[in-house]
Amino acid sequence: MHPDIVVCELLAVEAVAGKDKLKAATVSDGEKEFKVVTNAPNVLPEKVGKKIVVARVGAEVSGLDEPVKKANVGGVVSEGMLCDERMLWGKSAGTAVYLDDCDVGSQPPSSKPRPKEHVSAVAPIQKGEGLFEKKEKLSKEEKKARAKAEREARKARKAA
Repeated sequence: MHPDIVVCELLAVEAVAGKDKLKAATVSDGEKEFKVVTNAPNVLPEKVGKKIVVARVGAEVSGLDEPVKKANVGGVVSEGMLCDERMLWGKSAGTAVYLDDCDVGSQPPSSKPRPKEHVSAVAPIQKGEGLFEKKEKLSKEEKKARAKAEREARKARKAA
């Protein structure tokens, strides 16, 4: 990965005047603050303070023929571009990558980290609760008695 692809802190997000989808994101790489213009749908003011992956001017990014350049986008000077998963790891594209476990100014990991918020704690299965354990078999008379009890319970609920 190119050394100019770094984790930055998202400091501010502002709409670009006269442009529906463009946003100017102010970021810091730990050394300086700069603006990056983007149309990524997940770059929102609520995300300020999070860490986001940015390709600074001069970075060579997969999928682009030339290094990232300083450019005027929608009337705002953009000094880099936000990276999506395709640029970093060859996965899906279109949304900016947030990496809150990384330090500002560091390189993003070489492989996509597993999201922690989606990993749920799995409770151990108690004996008798297994998915494939055989249930106790009931005799024909027991099944009839259970069905009769359920019918009577429904009638009692309706009557109440």
